[in-house]
Amino acid sequence: MGGSMMNSGASDKNAMDKSASMMNQGANQKNAMDMSSGSSSAIVDISVTVISSYKGGNAPMEQISQPTMAKGMTHMVTVGGDAGLVFSPSTINAAPGDMVHFTFMSQNHTLTQSTFPKPCVKMQGGVDSGFLPNLNNTISPPPTYMFQVKDMKPSWFYCKQKKSAVHCGKGMTFSINPTADKTQAMFMQMAMQQNGTAADTMSMGGSSSMMMPSTSMAMPPPPASSPPPAASPPPPAPMPSAPAPAMPASPPPPAAAPPAAMPPAAAPAMPAPASPQNLAAAGTSMSQGTGTMNNGQCSCSCLCGVAAFPAGAGAGMWGGYSGAVAMS
Repeated sequence: MGGSMMNSGASDKNAMDKSASMMNQGANQKNAMDMSSGSSSAIVDISVTVISSYKGGNAPMEQISQPTMAKGMTHMVTVGGDAGLVFSPSTINAAPGDMVHFTFMSQNHTLTQSTFPKPCVKMQGGVDSGFLPNLNNTISPPPTYMFQVKDMKPSWFYCKQKKSAVHCGKGMTFSINPTADKTQAMFMQMAMQQNGTAADTMSMGGSSSMMMPSTSMAMPPPPASSPPPAASPPPPAPMPSAPAPAMPASPPPPAAAPPAAMPPAAAPAMPAPASPQNLAAAGTSMSQGTGTMNNGQCSCSCLCGVAAFPAGAGAGMWGGYSGAVAMS
């Protein structure tokens, strides 16, 4: 009987050992799974500590945490507003302990942390202010957001607004402590190239300041488009036709002979002056008249034969019956 009890005790001990071994094995398997999956709360280092968030106006100030170190200088950054879709300034150099104070102006923006290679994708476990609207800058005081910088590692941020336009794709980005190899200009350019259309989630294996592939690597050029088909050769130019032989010019017509000079017109013959002989030849008789002169008045009389007035009578004559008395 004693031997039986001893055997029973040994069996119970073996069972307990076996159970403990199985529990240890399960715990080891869980640890292995945790290590393989990674816990973001354990490995993500966002390089900043969020201090406060304020929605503006009569809203209460939300105190999120206390500064983790002595406060340094305060950097003031304006989000949006009259300057457009920008953070002003778009980059700062901040020492550990410095405070960064964001003032949100029109219209409706966020401060969302991303990574250098994916500027428009929210970083897992990173800072995100959420939307802090200020339509037409009507909220007074305006919304604010503030955090404290913990180290000198680069940090990258963007606005995730996509309603009216993809603000990140328009270049609305912000950086803290960029480097010569990873500049704010490169970060903004990649944001504009990606146009904010990359996936909204990504698997992170480290912090926002983890080493990323350098952007100095040449991006492969886009495939060249096939050249356009060669244009068909132009049709041959028509052969010029031979010019028609020139016809000899007709000789000009001979000039018309000038009209013959007209002989000068003959002067009209002057009738011979009347004389008693001419009158007698014309068959006219004339009787000698008588008369007296009294103070320039003539009183005379004559008797002429009845006959026709002789031709030419009176030409060059004077006195008496017109042209009847010869001048000599």
